Amino acid sequence: MTVSFWLQGAAPIYPRLAAAHRCEVAIVGAGLCGVSAALTLATAGVDVAVFEADQVAGRATGRNAGFILQGTAERYNRACALMGHDRARAVHQWSILNHEHIAQTIAEARIDCGYRRRGSLQLAGSPEEEAELLESARMLSEDGFAAEVVEGDALGQIYLDAGFKMGVILPEDGEIHPADFVRGAAAAATRRGAQFFEQTTITTIEDASAGDVRLRTQSGHPVQCQLALVCTNARTSILLPWFQDKIDPVRGQMLATAPVPRIFERPIYADHGYDYWRQDDAGRIILGGWRNLDPEQEIGLDDRLHPEIQERMTHFLSRFSALQDVEITHRWAGIMGFSRDGLPAVGPAPGAAGVLVGAGFTGHGFGFAWLAGHALAMVVLEGRHAFADQFAPRRWSG
Repeated sequence: MTVSFWLQGAAPIYPRLAAAHRCEVAIVGAGLCGVSAALTLATAGVDVAVFEADQVAGRATGRNAGFILQGTAERYNRACALMGHDRARAVHQWSILNHEHIAQTIAEARIDCGYRRRGSLQLAGSPEEEAELLESARMLSEDGFAAEVVEGDALGQIYLDAGFKMGVILPEDGEIHPADFVRGAAAAATRRGAQFFEQTTITTIEDASAGDVRLRTQSGHPVQCQLALVCTNARTSILLPWFQDKIDPVRGQMLATAPVPRIFERPIYADHGYDYWRQDDAGRIILGGWRNLDPEQEIGLDDRLHPEIQERMTHFLSRFSALQDVEITHRWAGIMGFSRDGLPAVGPAPGAAGVLVGAGFTGHGFGFAWLAGHALAMVVLEGRHAFADQFAPRRWSG
């Protein structure tokens, strides 16, 4: 198993489940979505327990680049073409609200996680991508979202020297230490009464019987609850087979460098979002992507390194003169959950009474998953939430 830069030296904080347990709501998965749901429920006084097979933020949540981006994995013009203008605009607005929820949580819980809101930069690597970015920026602006086209000197010499000619800045985007944020939020949930169990794998979920849902751990310990929330993203179909052909596990390659002087001011996307990087506060370059070089092999639940993609990523750094001889200090991979239509699945799980699900964030967990967890909690507390209505898994039924 590869070790993420964000999780280096991080050890489990919470105990394993060592006996039978009973609670009002059980949450499977302590990533963005699960911890968000736990925090909302615990704040409302619900007896909630969270079960994590690894450690809090130990999987996809702690293995990404730490971008907080608006929208889906598709550029806005493409999203409008795929799902219709009105729906694409609504989905985009949800991602903006998701960011606001993250920022509010950081402020209220006083989480030290390197959060910055300096925008993101989308770079064009070809004339075709330039046209796409220009159209996307125009459509975003027309729909009330901030987007600024930059080219020539306004783009910056570092990018011009690397062969880029233009880009689009989305000033509302941000960046974060992903593991520190979620671990800090888990601590806040614990202070409000939530219980967390790490290194505790849930292996089965039984349908509700006599008003209860029964779960069982790998060690055989039973968990009894009124409702269960499955927030395992790429691993959803392990517990809920209905999602087998609806959410696929997709691997993403990552690396981090030793600190270098500041050259990148904000998170950056290039090559239609397949290449992405940023520079953290200490000066390290966090870079990932290039999955499109071998998409068939970058599928599955094993977080192994892909040598050829890692080599291409390393070579890419040399396009920037300041990074010619930079030291690579960390290499790792993470497993994302890509949904059939590129949108999250949030709400009651078809065919599993008493079970709700939050999954399928398609590489944009920090764009949707925090709000998704809150929405699941509100479904528990109030019976519905507009976000869950829009992204209900039942849309795939039939």
